[in-house]
Amino acid sequence: MLKKITTVIVYTLMLLLLSCQDKSMPTALSADNEIMDFLRISADENTDQELRYAVLEPVISTARNLGEFDWLTSFLGAELEKYPDNPYGAYYLMAMAENARDTGSEVLALDYLRRLVKNYPDIVIRGQSLHLLALGEIALHTHNPYEAIAARLEMNQRFSNPMEVGVNQYYLAKEYKKIGDWNKMFASYAIFLKNPNAQIPGVPDARSNVMDALQFHYSSKSWTAATLDDLINTIKYAIQNQNAALLRRYQSEKFFLMNWSQETSDSFTHIPMTLGTFLSRRVQFKEKVDDYSNENEAYLWTTGWTWKIPTWYLYFRRVDYPVNPEIHGRWEWAGIYLGERL
Repeated sequence: MLKKITTVIVYTLMLLLLSCQDKSMPTALSADNEIMDFLRISADENTDQELRYAVLEPVISTARNLGEFDWLTSFLGAELEKYPDNPYGAYYLMAMAENARDTGSEVLALDYLRRLVKNYPDIVIRGQSLHLLALGEIALHTHNPYEAIAARLEMNQRFSNPMEVGVNQYYLAKEYKKIGDWNKMFASYAIFLKNPNAQIPGVPDARSNVMDALQFHYSSKSWTAATLDDLINTIKYAIQNQNAALLRRYQSEKFFLMNWSQETSDSFTHIPMTLGTFLSRRVQFKEKVDDYSNENEAYLWTTGWTWKIPTWYLYFRRVDYPVNPEIHGRWEWAGIYLGERL
């Protein structure tokens, strides 16, 4: 009987202790007997960290589902302050980072993720390495390309899944581009291409785009012109003088020929074709590019070609190649759109 009374007293004291520790306990949580039992077990200093993690996991999940982000962050922060060597600290900091992001504080979320990687050992939760997840989030959301590069290099060094390495190299190349490290950018792109199973979410043409970038990098780029006017005047001259060789001379290396509904990623748009075959003295062109042209793209209407679709829009674009300032910003004749603009 005495033992039973003692147990009740201890239980009551634990609840009082919890109440004193956190007077802002949300009503929805304090009214949940199971959650309060879990918190009682967690508050017991004799509870080992593995059990403490086991009972706090449903508390964290419930609090997040209820939107009690501020309380949960405060609670977990106190937990880490009390047990700074907690082997599950990475899990608690990940929850705090998610809370910060859900409440609109990306800066605070990044701070928690940095602490997670720096101060706590990695743990695997439901098959996911928290260090890998944190490094990926840091690389994705930081505005500092050097920090993103460091995070992705650490990911490559510590986690060697070929598909993840391939994806990581793609994004690593993007960061190298931001700081102008062109050699490392192209090296990362090359590694990405060596991992055929690596798919970039939301960028279905990533592989073909990278291949095009590498092909352009190693090409002569001799078809480019200093200005749009120079290039268009040369093409007009070639048409007027039936000069098929000159037309061929100024076609870009990845020249396309397609209708308006096709995509340049379609391999059938890049089949080599001798434009001189369709030249005739009836080919006409407008003096100026169309109104929907802009500072980076231009469309020149032409008609009278001897193919079954006589109207062609010649497409010109500015070269995006900061690797070489002498080439960057020049113009190229990139392709032809067949038929009237849709």
